[in-house]
Amino acid sequence: MATLILLPGLDGTGELFAAFVAALRDHEVRIIAYPRDRALGYPALEEFVREKLPRDQGYYLLAESFSGPIGVSIAASSPPHLKGLILCSSFASNPLPALGPLATLFQWLPAVRVPATWTAPWLYAGRETPELRRAHGDAMSKVSREAIHARVAAVLTVDQRPLLARIKVPMLYLCATADRLIPVAAGRAIIDLRPEVEWVEIEGPHFLLQTEPDACARAVEKFMEHDAKPDPPLDVAQSLRVSRLSQEDLWDIDREILAQSARSWRKVARIVGHVIDKLSSRLPNVPDVYYAQRVRHLVEIGKLESQGDLHFMRSSEVRLPG
Repeated sequence: MATLILLPGLDGTGELFAAFVAALRDHEVRIIAYPRDRALGYPALEEFVREKLPRDQGYYLLAESFSGPIGVSIAASSPPHLKGLILCSSFASNPLPALGPLATLFQWLPAVRVPATWTAPWLYAGRETPELRRAHGDAMSKVSREAIHARVAAVLTVDQRPLLARIKVPMLYLCATADRLIPVAAGRAIIDLRPEVEWVEIEGPHFLLQTEPDACARAVEKFMEHDAKPDPPLDVAQSLRVSRLSQEDLWDIDREILAQSARSWRKVARIVGHVIDKLSSRLPNVPDVYYAQRVRHLVEIGKLESQGDLHFMRSSEVRLPG
């Protein structure tokens, strides 16, 4: 069974994962905590993480909030044994662009510790418990002000969006519906570039793993199970909808699949996601597994080349011949 590697939020200690880890069932979990007394930006922290990744077993990477850009950069380099990337309440680029100009100012401001009463509304949205507030305070007190200062400055300048196109493994985004810190637009910016990313909304604040550990654990476990199961067959209702498609509809689907393909290898799930986005208004409620079946048809008649098992759309790839 693949290991789940957890990359922490701004505190970097990993201590706030306790409730989420306890909610997981039968999964090996490893937490990579960041140095507590060093003012490191994203490149240095990424290098630190890479040194601790498994070298002889499969793993999934879950990057919470601040760690999202690190997870994106690592996944884009296609490290051995990485099976999937999970982003939770996170971002690929500065989620608060209006504050971007303050990044330079951060280099000159003295490092100060922000009172917990100021951050509580943004992190908990009224869902905190005394235990969570105490755990958060304890974790933040263990990290130097300079380290936190450097991480905030890094967030305000980061932009890993160009790397998203290079990621070959499946991706999951956990969106907190009541997140007052990271706007939903930050996650949607990722979906705009990678429509095949699995998007799961969970009712809760920015501290989603801490306040809704069970719901998050079930979503993560379901995502991690995909590699073990092929794409499901059409159910009765789906088969009925598909049977109503005309020959012209099928031609349009095939043309769009080929239009979304390229001479380079592309994930079948990525192509399917783009096709759904293009055709959903004209052909509503056509299931993704049917589009994957049409991809297999185009491979069978020589219109596409493939690698990997096409019955697993998230791990197989196709390209235009030649």
